[in-house]
Amino acid sequence: MDESLRICILSKQFPPGVGGGETYAYELANGLGKRGHDVDVYTQWIDDPNETVETQDNVTVHRICKARKKLVTFETIYFSYKARKAVDFEEYDIVHGTLMPASTIAVTPFNDIDTPVVVTSHGTSIGETKAVALETPADYLLKFFFHPMNVVMDYFAGHDADKVIAISDHAYEQLTTSYGLDVADVEMIPHGVDTDWFYPRDEQHPAVDPDKTTLLYVGRLGARKGLRLGLQAVAQVNDPNLEFLIAGTGRHEERLRDLAAELGIENRIRFLGYVADEELPKLYSSADVFILPSRYEGFGLVLLEAVACGTPVIGVDAGGIPTAVQEDSGIVARRDVGSVARAITALCSDESTRRNLTEATLNDSTSLSWESAITKVERVYSKEVM
Repeated sequence: MDESLRICILSKQFPPGVGGGETYAYELANGLGKRGHDVDVYTQWIDDPNETVETQDNVTVHRICKARKKLVTFETIYFSYKARKAVDFEEYDIVHGTLMPASTIAVTPFNDIDTPVVVTSHGTSIGETKAVALETPADYLLKFFFHPMNVVMDYFAGHDADKVIAISDHAYEQLTTSYGLDVADVEMIPHGVDTDWFYPRDEQHPAVDPDKTTLLYVGRLGARKGLRLGLQAVAQVNDPNLEFLIAGTGRHEERLRDLAAELGIENRIRFLGYVADEELPKLYSSADVFILPSRYEGFGLVLLEAVACGTPVIGVDAGGIPTAVQEDSGIVARRDVGSVARAITALCSDESTRRNLTEATLNDSTSLSWESAITKVERVYSKEVM
């Protein structure tokens, strides 16, 4: 794109917060900045209104309110209110809300902004609602009150935007069917991954036993991540040399430890706790197979991170996961214990298959990069500002 644009990015989620939404907003802003665009990011602060992250010189981060993580739907409405007060949207060539509806209802339901509005859907609130496990009173509130409110906000955010970017085939299908968006108004542009950071490392991570076959999970230890299914599947795999490493923290850790003991596999499972970002490429590279058995994911960025490090992956047929798992990078299993167990056995027992998957993926690593994704986003912008 030859012309430099003034771009407003609305993102309720942004580093130092951690997650797929935060990564998307950060990489998008920095990638656009590298290409000469002037980017203003409007976001929240977590602990300190002066907290900073490293960005391009022409990317400015404005923290306009404090995050209120325990009231997510009300936090969305509050962030939108603060954005309406803080931002003169008419100063920009493009306004991009990076997480629908959380970062987008400041501009979409009023439909009173002349500047073109682009929003990104990382998955829909319909999918989130279906994935809620009813284990606590808070889960009932999520499933029957807060997520339905988000479904309504999704609908207006999508219909009032000039263009919607879906990051997976699943999101595209739900937006154009369940939400009734015109296919001409929706563009499918998957996530990228930082291939300058996530690439195969030669050094073995100390948590990985080179004499074992290592299955790895990285992420939160919450119900939606499906680790109960993962443990049940490992219990069906007849391979005493298989070790399942679980990296991350969360309120379900004790339940998962208890389940591993009930299944009689506690000696094949290791909980690594929090693993720093700088350790992740080495950890991914050292593992033999990576698994993400979630009940629902908008995409599953950790799958791309593992693939970029040369590690074959196992995903399940849930949400946007199949978009993240290409056929030359791993297996998409049905989301049941037997299917996942067979996928683990197929990859963990066959070093030749793993090696072939790794070679095929690394030969096409440029398709995983954020550069590729941002080029497609620029094309969307150029059509909207013409």
